[in-house]
Amino acid sequence: IETWHALGMPEVVKRELVLKKYDRGPSESEWVEVMTLLPLVGGKTVEDLRILKEDSGVMRLWPVLGKLSPRSALDFLERFHDPEQVGSTVGKAVIRVEPGPLLKLATVNRALVAEVQRQKPERVATIDVDASVHVSRKREALPSYEGGRGYQPVIAVWAERRLVLEDQFRDGNVPAGMGNLPFVKQVLSNLPPGVKRRYVRGDSALYEQDLLAYLEQEHVDFAISADMTRQLRAEIERLPKSAWKPLTDRDGVVREEGRCWAEVEYVPEEKRPQGTPPFRYLAIRLPKQRELFEEPTEKYVAVVTNRWKMDGNELINWHREKCGTVEHLHDLLKNDLAARSFPSGKYGANAAWYRFNVMANNLQVACALLALDDEQAARVRPATFAFRFVRRAGRVISHARTLFLILCSLSAPLLPIYEEARARLVELVASQ
Repeated sequence: IETWHALGMPEVVKRELVLKKYDRGPSESEWVEVMTLLPLVGGKTVEDLRILKEDSGVMRLWPVLGKLSPRSALDFLERFHDPEQVGSTVGKAVIRVEPGPLLKLATVNRALVAEVQRQKPERVATIDVDASVHVSRKREALPSYEGGRGYQPVIAVWAERRLVLEDQFRDGNVPAGMGNLPFVKQVLSNLPPGVKRRYVRGDSALYEQDLLAYLEQEHVDFAISADMTRQLRAEIERLPKSAWKPLTDRDGVVREEGRCWAEVEYVPEEKRPQGTPPFRYLAIRLPKQRELFEEPTEKYVAVVTNRWKMDGNELINWHREKCGTVEHLHDLLKNDLAARSFPSGKYGANAAWYRFNVMANNLQVACALLALDDEQAARVRPATFAFRFVRRAGRVISHARTLFLILCSLSAPLLPIYEEARARLVELVASQ
């Protein structure tokens, strides 16, 4: 909470987000604060606000809780919904245009990311893009390619910082490969100042020639999984045995016998503009897969890139690192936070709930980097972070118009950490 205020986020929300018609009840700034913090304290639904309100110590330190209820929280989320908007239906996928309130909430998240960058500049941005199915039993949720019903949001993660730069909430039937060029353009255009080198990694959902050409035009290096077309497979199968090299990890160790890589000369049917060199394709041969009653067959995957100077083995390992960034973030948002516990049948309310979970992740990273000054703490899961730094028994008492927090003896090792963190936050406020 103190990090949120030290970053100046209440002022940002007050400036950007206007939802209320009447000046009563919690302000937009108070609502955004509560909805962002709720997943970080273990809340999975708006009903968990009741549990928070049962703790008199928390109520003293965070009195805004006394102004709200689960019912009013749901009403707040549903203000982000546009009832006139036409969305996807079974058999017809549509990427919805975000209504004004959701766009403003995205602006708040960008301000949070920008303030982290301003305080701790990072010159390199490796952006990992991926979509993931979030299963939901809501009647309004649509069938996904995995089976069942749900939603399929896409996120862009800043790997060096573990910050979610952008998110786009989508219906479950929207293909992962749909509409990614506008999304990537939005991500790159909203990167905070100070970034000098940009990279993009993704799976085959990003494999479209217009997107690759745009990244090349913007001088963004990339590594993206390529569709295994008949033409590409034919070129791979023509490679001589001497072209294949064992695929090792970063330590030079062969982790799986039979896994090899090779350079492959391939130009897809969508030809590049005249005078521009073709992209670089790397083929990966996997160990033979034996199917029941069938002979084992070769299986290939491929990566396309414009990084010509990087060693192929190293580039493949670099591309695979996205499994530990964006896919890890999807898992974290779903399971550690509350991104898959959708509160409403209304699309806009669920999109706002998802974005609050994204902001919760970013706030924890900001707290670790700026208050604790701890790069390692910025990479631990929310439950681990809370266990190490937050969940300690204590009492809140009032004396002489002052609140005192009395902690148990188990908190003694954390006292200097707390004191240094609060001193850094004071400096942060002074720098605003």
